[in-house]
Amino acid sequence: MNEKCNAGENSPKKTQSTLWEFALAAYAEPIIQRHCLYLQDHYQMDVNILLAAGFCGREGRRWTSSLCGEFIDLAAPIRERYVLPLRALRREAEANAGLYGALKAAEIEAERVEIDALCHHLAIKTAASEGDAPYLDNILTYAALVKGVSQGDLAPKFKEIAEKFADIP
Repeated sequence: MNEKCNAGENSPKKTQSTLWEFALAAYAEPIIQRHCLYLQDHYQMDVNILLAAGFCGREGRRWTSSLCGEFIDLAAPIRERYVLPLRALRREAEANAGLYGALKAAEIEAERVEIDALCHHLAIKTAASEGDAPYLDNILTYAALVKGVSQGDLAPKFKEIAEKFADIP
């Protein structure tokens, strides 16, 4: 794994060192999960990009609109071809526990493929820096590029996600 996606053993504090590890830890937080699912289901925001915003924010990696647009363009084909169809099938199969579980596992693997693609691009396009952690700035940069998202109405959710990202070790 590229060093910029993996903080490694010399990280100043014990952290979730890869984007995937950070995503798992962040998504395990009930508030982050609840808000991310709301944003996904009501505004078609990509949870993996929200989680990448937090991962980058933790390392002081500030997103520009252009850079965030690249992440969206990179993730969209994976999301549209694999993640969204698997999610739709999983939701339809809720009554069949075995099928539901298999589709959920496949959806999670598709999300991991998307996370891996994002991680590779993050390593090439962003550099860690000292200073503040731009969790909220990165989330707002992404939200500004998603049609139908009103930052004013969603500000409390965005702020709460950013605050919880800051708590992820």
